[in-house]
Amino acid sequence: MACFPLAAETATWQAELAFARLLGKYDIPGGALAVARNGQILALRGFGNVEPESELPIASCTKVITRAAVMILVKDGKLRLDQPAWGTVAELLPPHRDPRLDRITIGQLLDHSGGWDRALAKVDVVAANLKTPEPLRAVAAAPLDFDPGGRRRYSNAGALLLGAIVERASGQPFERFVKVRILDPLGMKQTRWSRTPGVREWGAAAGWTASMGDLARLADGVDRLLGEPRGAWAQSGALHDWGLAWVYRSAEGVTVAWAVNRSPERGDFRAEAQEAVLSALGISERPPQEEAGEGEGAGLRRKSPKTPPNQMRPPVYNPKKHRPLVYRKPKIRP
Repeated sequence: MACFPLAAETATWQAELAFARLLGKYDIPGGALAVARNGQILALRGFGNVEPESELPIASCTKVITRAAVMILVKDGKLRLDQPAWGTVAELLPPHRDPRLDRITIGQLLDHSGGWDRALAKVDVVAANLKTPEPLRAVAAAPLDFDPGGRRRYSNAGALLLGAIVERASGQPFERFVKVRILDPLGMKQTRWSRTPGVREWGAAAGWTASMGDLARLADGVDRLLGEPRGAWAQSGALHDWGLAWVYRSAEGVTVAWAVNRSPERGDFRAEAQEAVLSALGISERPPQEEAGEGEGAGLRRKSPKTPPNQMRPPVYNPKKHRPLVYRKPKIRP
C-alpha cells in the first residue's frame, strides 16, 4: 500500500537522509529530491551544490511531457492513436524507404512498439544523427528493426517523431504548446526546453530541464489534466555525464521526483536511490518503468568536473530550515 506509515515529516526526513547517503557513497556533487501527495509538496530539498529549485536535465522524463502533449491533442480530436504517424509529417519520408514505416501508428510510438530497437541496432538511431540538421530524416531513411506492433522495445526515435507530430497537429512550436497546455495549468514555472548544447538536441525525447518540484507537480497533475487515471507508473532518464532523473507516481497519489548532476561510473545508483527513497516513505508499489540511457553513441559526452572531495559529502538535514543544506559529512548511526 502506498502511504506513509509514519508522520509525513518523519517519512520525508528519512527519504532525504537515504538520498543524501547515496550521494556520498557515489561521490555525486549534487542533486534534488521532491515528495508530494495529492497535489501538496511535502518535501523539496537540494543537496550538495544543487539548490532546491535548481533546474536539472530530466533526460527521458521528458517523455512524460511529450506523452501528455499527444494525449491532449487526442482529447481535442486533432490526433487519433490509430492514425499513421509519418502521415502527419510525410515530407520527412524519403522516396526509397522501409515500407513498414507507413504502418506505424501514433499509439505504437507511445508504447515503444514502432519498430526501433537500440539493442539490435547497437546504437540509438536518434543519438547517431542528432547533429544532422534534420535527424528525423535520417531516422526515416534507416530500416526498422522489427514489424510495427510486433514487440515493445525502448527507443528515442518515436518520442522525437511525436514532438514533430505535436507541432504539426497543434500549429504551434512544441515548446509553446507544452507551456500553454501543460506547464501553465499545472503551475510549472521552472520547466523548459534546455538551452544547453548536448542536452537541447534531444528535444521531445530527452531535451528538457525542470526543478524537482515541477517534476513532482507534473506527475501529480498529468492524470487530472487528461482525465485519464493510469495507476502507478514511473519514468527514469539518463544522459551520460549530465546526470540521472527519476519520477514516480503511486496509485494513491504519492509522487516522488529526484535528479542528480552526475552519472556515476560505478554501481547502480539509480536502482539503489529508487529503492531507498520508496522504502523510507513506506511505499511498497514498484511499477514497471521505461528503460533509459539516451547517450549511447551520441558523441555528446562532456568531461565530468573534478569536484573537491569536501563538496561531495552528503549534507546534514535540518527539518526546521528550508534552505540549501550544509556541506558537512553527517554522523549517521548504524
